[in-house]
Amino acid sequence: MEKISVTNKGSTRKGIGIAISLIAVFLLAINLVNIDFEKFFKRLPNAPEVIARMMAIDVSILPAVFKNIGISLALAFLALVMSVMAAFIISLFAANNIAPNRYMAWLIKGFFAVVRAVPSLVWGLMVIASLGFGNNAGFLAIFIPSVAYLVKMFVGSLEDVGTDIVETMNATGASWWNLVFHGVLPLAITGIASWVALRFEGNIEESISLGIIGVGGIGLLLTQSINSYNYAQTTTIVIIICILLISIEVFITKFKQTIKHGKQA
Repeated sequence: MEKISVTNKGSTRKGIGIAISLIAVFLLAINLVNIDFEKFFKRLPNAPEVIARMMAIDVSILPAVFKNIGISLALAFLALVMSVMAAFIISLFAANNIAPNRYMAWLIKGFFAVVRAVPSLVWGLMVIASLGFGNNAGFLAIFIPSVAYLVKMFVGSLEDVGTDIVETMNATGASWWNLVFHGVLPLAITGIASWVALRFEGNIEESISLGIIGVGGIGLLLTQSINSYNYAQTTTIVIIICILLISIEVFITKFKQTIKHGKQA
């Protein structure tokens, strides 16, 4: 006889309590943010006029758009390559199953957890304060959070392998390097490659958003168009950025599917 699960009184009360708590948090958030709904609805009729102005394209800006997209892609790719190399080496000393020193592993994880807690824009502002505006600051502003992100993901992929292969190879007297490159890494490489592909997309998005603070690339060109209220140029740049990000998303999806199929094979 099939059992029928029935919600008890305790679960119902708990659900009601959670719902009330969420509503209270929502109202508190509205109060803290101080959203002015009256002002919002008062200015809402202006939206059609702004949208109408943005229904235009300025093809004269396309050469500058493609040039700056090239800069953004170059920054994202360069930061990716450098961060992958740095994060891979660091993760070998941070993964619990292969770390030579457990306390060092905890220290590395804690340090990069702090780095990840700082937004990329904040890193960008700190780098710009030291190096000034330009692509050098853009590279470092993408590189630092990229390393922190990849260290976490690489460590996770390495630790997901488990300890069975580690114990087996240690029993055979294998060296630490053989343990890493012939035992753990072949089993973790699929996940690592997938995280690298995903991070490339994130680097591109960050290279665009960093234009707000003066880093070169398509983000800077977009910020300049917005600040000058050039609606046609803004629309053109936004469309090109959307096409770029969609293309990158399709490429990464196919790449990840290829990796999975290769693993199954």
